[in-house]
Amino acid sequence: MFKYQDGSDILIGDSVLFENGKTNGIVELIVVSEEEMKNINVNEAGIMVKSQPFGLAYLSEYWLKNDPLLFVSHAPA
Repeated sequence: MFKYQDGSDILIGDSVLFENGKTNGIVELIVVSEEEMKNINVNEAGIMVKSQPFGLAYLSEYWLKNDPLLFVSHAPA
């Protein structure tokens, strides 16, 4: 499971910042298993974020280690 820097879990629907806090987005998909990676044709675990102006952006585990997601808020219940 992916976590924010404070140790809390990253959840689908969370509002986040990426690109060193410059770009906002919503967590759309969290990919951790080999089957999930195969289903979306990626070689590494990661997180799919929906963002303007990019649309959907896949952030690999390697990328996230170098530029962690910053938590903004959880999705409304």
